[in-house]
Amino acid sequence: MTDLARFCDVPERTLHRHFVAFVGHPPLAHFRGMRLAAAREALLAPRPDTSTTDIATRFGFAHLGRFAAEYRRRFGEAPSATLARGRGITADARTVDHLAVPHLSRRRDAPVIAVHSFQTEGGCFELRRLAEAVSEQISGALARNHGFAVRLVRPAPDGRGVQPSDARYGLTGRVVRLPGGTVRVLTALRDLADGSRHLWGDAHDGTVEQLPQLQDRIAHQVVRATRQSIDAAEMDSARRKPPGSLRAHDLVLRALPFILAADPTSARAALGPLEQAMGLDPDDPRPVALASWCRAQLLLYDGTAHPDAERVLARQLADRAAALDPCGDPLVLTARSGGAIAANRCDQVDALLARAGAVDPGFGWVWERKGWLRAIHGEPEAALACFRRAMQLKGPRAPIANCLAGIGKAHFVAGRFEEAARWMNRALSENPAAVWLNRVLAPCYLAFGEQQSAARSLDLLRRAYPGITLARVEAALPGIGDSRCDDTQGRLLEGLTALGLPA
Repeated sequence: MTDLARFCDVPERTLHRHFVAFVGHPPLAHFRGMRLAAAREALLAPRPDTSTTDIATRFGFAHLGRFAAEYRRRFGEAPSATLARGRGITADARTVDHLAVPHLSRRRDAPVIAVHSFQTEGGCFELRRLAEAVSEQISGALARNHGFAVRLVRPAPDGRGVQPSDARYGLTGRVVRLPGGTVRVLTALRDLADGSRHLWGDAHDGTVEQLPQLQDRIAHQVVRATRQSIDAAEMDSARRKPPGSLRAHDLVLRALPFILAADPTSARAALGPLEQAMGLDPDDPRPVALASWCRAQLLLYDGTAHPDAERVLARQLADRAAALDPCGDPLVLTARSGGAIAANRCDQVDALLARAGAVDPGFGWVWERKGWLRAIHGEPEAALACFRRAMQLKGPRAPIANCLAGIGKAHFVAGRFEEAARWMNRALSENPAAVWLNRVLAPCYLAFGEQQSAARSLDLLRRAYPGITLARVEAALPGIGDSRCDDTQGRLLEGLTALGLPA
């Protein structure tokens, strides 16, 4: 810690305080968790003569009994059980690179995109520099995405780049000068595993005098379109695969549209493939975290008959995902934030979303969750900004009903009830299964004098949730210990009381 503080040029106490706020626990505890995770990776890829004692000693655990107890608490099994499973995996693979970085730091099953250095026509220095700079900027920005891995392909002496053998997608570009001083950059994304099928392409125009601005605009547009196109292509590929060939990665992709739909029916539909994925790959944190999210959804939308048991399960799954994800995958961090809300771990929610956004600022789901958090905190304008950012980053085929509902909630918090009702109705038209939105929509109608519409909205809610009461609504609402949140929730409950919902 002393060395780190000196390197960062901050007081050690300041570094410690901010580390705890951002990561959720002290640096030494985090380092110990990393060592446990590294030990687990070594147990899963052992040499023939490896023992648990060898691995514990290699990663600095001198007391073997304490190591075994702490390992079992964190991962739910004894080190010897992990080693036995690892020997089975190694026997199947037959080849293990023992000098490689443990696979916890790699993106599990992530497709590879080859970003080729953009080509130019003619020998203009400015255009050559633009072509080189924009391809490097795009590859650097895409590398922050945890949905795929990136290879920057530079041209060989003959001017042609060699396609990486493991590349699933290829991004190419060409810079040309047009009459009148105009520069045009043509970009194209292809699915190399599907006969170089064209996925996306665009043309970007600018002038020689505005090359820096053109470079930034191209990089921003290409990165966003590439992410959206690859996400859609990966989901399509997983959906088309026969059931017998599905991997854990494919099952997660199949579950994602249901996860993002934000209604209890969809949450239950997602749990099936997620539990199957956990069975196929017990060490992948993504299906574990997303299953925690789905359990939290059932709580928040009053979709379970056993809320206490559901809360415990959501918390256990979130803790297990944290143990399996020492490097901080933004998908896992964002999903864990839902489990933290359900478990009333209010201090963790901000930290988890901040970490997810810091790792991958272009991840649309984290901006959606930040929007909801800001709305819950009683900050409607900040919430609206987050939701607008989320909808820009999401692809055209991604579910947006929960963003629309969040915009409605932000307007409700701000007291703009007619606007709130309009956005809530848009959300319901996108996802009619999200009947739970009527617990906000009905008080909205009442607030601007639409008594009949409010009564119809409440009737829809009561038909979907027989036996619903004010107590059940209040128990399902997220509570984060903020007075502004309490004011908003109180306004909502007062409206439902005025409409006759029983206590």
